Amino acid sequence: MWKWILRGLLAIVALAVVVVVFALEPIAKLMIESEGSKQVGAKVEVDSVDIQFYPTHLAIHGLVVANPKEPMRNLINSELVSADVDIKALLKKQVIADKVVLSGLQMYTERSTPGTLDGAMPPPAEDEAGGLPSIQIPNASALLAEEKSQIQAEVDSIQSDLNTIQSRWKEKSADMPDQAKVDEFKQRWEALKKKNPIERIAGAKQLRDDIKAELSQFKSLNSDLKSDLAQVGELTSRAANLPANQADRMLKKYGLDQGAEGMLKFLLGDEVNNFVQRGLTLYKETVGDMAKSEPAPEPQGSGELPVNILIRQILIDGYQVIGGEKLAYAGEINDVTDKQDYWNKPITMAIKGGMEQKAQLLIDGVFDQRNDTLKSVFNMGLEQLALKGVALSKSPDLPLELDQGLANIAAKFAINGDDLSGSVKGLVNQAKLLVANAAEGNDTAKALATALEGVSKLVMDLNVNGTVDDPIVKLKSNLDSILGDVLGAKLKSELASVKSEVQQKIKADYGDDIAALKEKQNILGEYQQLLGDREAAFQALLKQLI
Repeated sequence: MWKWILRGLLAIVALAVVVVVFALEPIAKLMIESEGSKQVGAKVEVDSVDIQFYPTHLAIHGLVVANPKEPMRNLINSELVSADVDIKALLKKQVIADKVVLSGLQMYTERSTPGTLDGAMPPPAEDEAGGLPSIQIPNASALLAEEKSQIQAEVDSIQSDLNTIQSRWKEKSADMPDQAKVDEFKQRWEALKKKNPIERIAGAKQLRDDIKAELSQFKSLNSDLKSDLAQVGELTSRAANLPANQADRMLKKYGLDQGAEGMLKFLLGDEVNNFVQRGLTLYKETVGDMAKSEPAPEPQGSGELPVNILIRQILIDGYQVIGGEKLAYAGEINDVTDKQDYWNKPITMAIKGGMEQKAQLLIDGVFDQRNDTLKSVFNMGLEQLALKGVALSKSPDLPLELDQGLANIAAKFAINGDDLSGSVKGLVNQAKLLVANAAEGNDTAKALATALEGVSKLVMDLNVNGTVDDPIVKLKSNLDSILGDVLGAKLKSELASVKSEVQQKIKADYGDDIAALKEKQNILGEYQQLLGDREAAFQALLKQLI
């Protein structure tokens, strides 16, 4: 009987082991997709998961992470992610491994279905204003309608500052030495005149000291008055120049202040900003998020480590399709941890690559959080990259394509906390630009198309400043002067006309407010006169005593 019971128990244990082993991998797949999607804010999908025990090895096949900012694109795709991991640490939500292999990596690939968490299609993108400044310039009424609150805020700010200064001097005038004090000192002097010489000398000295004490207050008041008079001058000048300054601000905000400079950015539209935002999104979702990770668990024993992530080396290989060609790359990321003081080392990156045309890719980066503030430096160099059929502009007025070219690109970005600075310099030799179907009936667009088709070299200079969440992007190129030459005086005339009309509309809408503010340039005049008269009275009395 005991034998049968023992056989039954062994069968149950064996069945339990089979269920655990075969069910563990689907459960792991489900957990990776579920928890990963929550963390990223977009779909995380996995083809399959392999788990081996003794030693514990984890392999994730077909990892796809959707881009939360662009639901119809993926942040990354990876054919394989594999590592020997510490299973005990993994159960405590710690990732600890000597080496992780990230193979078949691609970034920003297109999706056939949206990567939103609910699977819903994203709302259609708003129609871009697009086009060249000479073709589509916002009209003055539209600009003013968008900026009314900002203009009113400037008017209110000037008014508030002037009221504050006026109120301050109203209080100061009530506290400054007055005529009653002068009369008091005169009476004391008249009384001293009747004293004997010894008493008169001693009393006069004390009276002089008292008058000088009062005069010392005027020195401070005069200094304050001088400062406030200058501020009133600045505020009333701001009011007088408000139409011109606000017009300049609006043209700058909408990118119209550069004239013929920076015109390539008008052609490329949002593509330039998207290029920068994609890189920053990848940075925030990886290094940036790791820097903001939850506190590491407190070690419970000698075998536990005070980190959430500890990976000595990540080996990477992958490729990007550029102009129909595969740019392959491979490299490594070292000393990856959310607690860099554990190793007292920054995270480092080194990647090399190329393609059949012998394009050379070099990438290096340092991500250092040892002093609480994350400091990152990223460099990329790409030499002799053969490009074909690269769409530069989707503008309906002037669709522009780089049919062919040989590119050299150098990029450098630095991030200190949230502060961002960087540049991308590009040179494309043997370039051939094509302009397909320039807007019919638009002579300006046709003239631009003809000028661009004669270009054999493309030079671009992209500068980025601001913050990680709000980058400021400026792009200049040798095409700017070409486009500017074609547009010439027409562009300048149109921009000048818009600026003039904006100023006139501001004057019409805010003329009374501006006039009232300008009239306040003399609000301190009465206090200036009062201060001068009272100081003169004390000075005159002091002279009588000397």
